[in-house]
Amino acid sequence: MKIWRLLAAAILVCAASAVQAEAITILNPSFETDVLGCTAGASCATNDTITDWTGSTADPLGFGDPGGERATGSFGVFKPGTVQYPSGVPDGVNVAYLTAVVNSVSISQTLSATLQPNDTYTLNVWAGLRDDPSVFPPGLGCNGGNVSLEAGGTVLNSLVAEGSNICDVPLGDFDEFTVTFNSAGVNPALLGQNLSIVLTANGSGSIFEPAENDFDDLSLTDTSQGNPVSATPEPSTLLLLGSGLAGLAGMARRKIASRA
Repeated sequence: MKIWRLLAAAILVCAASAVQAEAITILNPSFETDVLGCTAGASCATNDTITDWTGSTADPLGFGDPGGERATGSFGVFKPGTVQYPSGVPDGVNVAYLTAVVNSVSISQTLSATLQPNDTYTLNVWAGLRDDPSVFPPGLGCNGGNVSLEAGGTVLNSLVAEGSNICDVPLGDFDEFTVTFNSAGVNPALLGQNLSIVLTANGSGSIFEPAENDFDDLSLTDTSQGNPVSATPEPSTLLLLGSGLAGLAGMARRKIASRA
């Protein structure tokens, strides 16, 4: 009976090896590609540009409205100082900033990876709220924000759906947020569609209530559960299973011989 328990354990180990977690490439995930030569602080930032990311706004006038940043919002790479974040930022020296006013502002990136069946996706991102809210009169606040994982333009899951609130982050600090999605049972039309990440800062509806969300250090992993019907085991898995079975068979023969 002990031999069969060992055999069952060997099979479980080989089955577990079929579950693979892989990192999915995100370009410029910590916003360090844009090197800023200015002194870290409130004014050290780009305006409406981040390498490998695309900005958008719900404002029908788009970015660059004559009313200025307070009317349409903006986004870019920001190199904060200790006034904004006394303990520094999660990775490197830069973060992405999204300043929303009346309407929401988003940045997005479409990835080369596509949505696969029966996989679990885990998106991690750090969100921060700067500690100098008086930088924009009458005051820079938080109207909420969102992080979403999408496929083919369809939201798979988001912080809002999971009930997380970016505005709960203490001023001058960053917290890590996670969005997960399992593709089992997903609409077949979405399978094979490119994954994308969308980061959003919400507008307040008023020109007198600007808000900013900062983001940093994104990562995305894909844990494949495999397909027990059609998947072909890796050669290394077959070798491990074969070696284990051969060893167990040898133990069984020796045990039978010792009884003879």
